Amino acid sequence: MLPAALLSPTRCLLGSPLRCHAPTQQPAVSRGLLLRDAGSPVVKRLPAGDWLLWYQSGARFALSTSPDGLRWSPPVEPDPLLPSTDWWVFDTAVVRPADVLVISGPDASSRRFPSSAVYWLYYTGSNDVRLASPSPAADVVALPGLAISQDGRHWARIEGDHHTGALLGVGEDYPQGWEKRCAAAPKVVLHADGDLRMYYHSFDEMSQRYAIGVARSRDGIRWIRVGKVLEGGGPGSFDEGGVRQGHVVRDRAARRYIMVYEGLDRDGRMSIGMAVSEDGLKGWRRCSELPVLHPSQEDDGWDVAGVGSPCLVQMDGVYDWRLYYMGVGRDGEAAIGMAHSEGQGLPRFEKCDAVLM
Repeated sequence: MLPAALLSPTRCLLGSPLRCHAPTQQPAVSRGLLLRDAGSPVVKRLPAGDWLLWYQSGARFALSTSPDGLRWSPPVEPDPLLPSTDWWVFDTAVVRPADVLVISGPDASSRRFPSSAVYWLYYTGSNDVRLASPSPAADVVALPGLAISQDGRHWARIEGDHHTGALLGVGEDYPQGWEKRCAAAPKVVLHADGDLRMYYHSFDEMSQRYAIGVARSRDGIRWIRVGKVLEGGGPGSFDEGGVRQGHVVRDRAARRYIMVYEGLDRDGRMSIGMAVSEDGLKGWRRCSELPVLHPSQEDDGWDVAGVGSPCLVQMDGVYDWRLYYMGVGRDGEAAIGMAHSEGQGLPRFEKCDAVLM
């Protein structure tokens, strides 16, 4: 249970339906917008019904809370995680949230997990300030890190096997790999006891495109690479420039894995695509040759320049989904929005009218 100091007075009950307003109440230019000056959303709905949102704010993290996943509080103070002050580590300039595992129930006491921590935060760190950009350049060196917490607010870093404290190395530290400059946006799925999968992206210098790879672990700290699982599409496709920021969840209805990801077209404009796999390791296939979420078509839309960094949340109904994402405007400002799907089969998303904070 989250400490009372982090909770807003109103509680969200699991038994009550959580619906968005009809998608006609907000101006088209602001439809879907939840939070300004924010990026890289990591959204978790706790068993009691409360919601937590970790997101990027400049070079650091911020944390907001919500009773319903729509109305978000101002940032909780102090900031959850700051760039490190140790000179030798990988994350002295920027830290960017990627995923949070909420370890509870039988998993919390599993022998596989060497800590009693409830929250395991996987993040991207860099000594290059350019990682703070909504769409960092391909030559930014960035590595995955881990921190743990018992309240979601105060974090302690856990050193990985890499000499900088990162969980994985790239380039000269792993010459046999395709990842030469980064292993970024680590998203982790607890498949079974002793079987965790980390999905991350890197820039493949051979193909000159981003791709998504996977690594496996027994304890969430020491990882073994498996290889690429998804690459960019063909000429003219919305993701021919590559794929990155893959977020994987289990589909309770279809008993398979769904990945939402950021696809870049030939000009580098971001859209959100979707792929599925039976086991989460191989056989990933796109659900469509079109993205599931496009940038705004309004010239002054808050997300007209691109949409990416997707975070998928399955709701109470097996076919009900929320897609939290980062949108970028013409001025380069990043903000967080949400789209929803309440139909059967593979989701089709509508940008949601919500309460802007």
